Amino acid sequence: MVSVYQRIFGLLLSYKYFIFFPLVMFEGPVTTLVAGFLCSLGYMNFLLLIFLAPIADLASDALYYALGRWGRKKVVEKHAHRVGLTPERVEKLEDRFKKHGVKMLAFGKVADPLSSTIQTIAGLTRMNFKKYFWWNAVITFPKSFAVLTIGFYFGEAIGQADFYRRVFGIVVSIAGIVAIVAYLFYRRIVEKKL
Repeated sequence: MVSVYQRIFGLLLSYKYFIFFPLVMFEGPVTTLVAGFLCSLGYMNFLLLIFLAPIADLASDALYYALGRWGRKKVVEKHAHRVGLTPERVEKLEDRFKKHGVKMLAFGKVADPLSSTIQTIAGLTRMNFKKYFWWNAVITFPKSFAVLTIGFYFGEAIGQADFYRRVFGIVVSIAGIVAIVAYLFYRRIVEKKL
């Protein structure tokens, strides 16, 4: 059975930079890890990828943002009630995102499984695009550089590196969700006492 790493490895060896951009948009961290390893072997240019990886990642994020922003009327307002997302809850979400949007973007970048959801919520809540793009870029460039560097220096253990990255992302995601639920539960208790 061919693993996702082997497929990405083969595609990057064959098509290099031509396929790198769309692969990062589809499967960013794994592609960036593999590309970093290929840089260490001399097949790709590390300096070029330092700029290409975050730009591709930001392009993917912008698509999710656009989906949330311009798909709001078509999807959210017509179908969101089916999953319990009422207009009142969307309004509360907008308020929270206005107050904590940058923290949520950073959390989404670290907790990779939630990244696309957070990007879509940023658009859904109509976060100011300039602010969104600026902070997303500030977070994405160092993250992409770190993942590329890990691939460069530890590429031979790429399967293990991605395993630990995914476990870390899942643990951070679960811890974040538990913390948010606990905070909301605590707030509800405090509001009832008042």
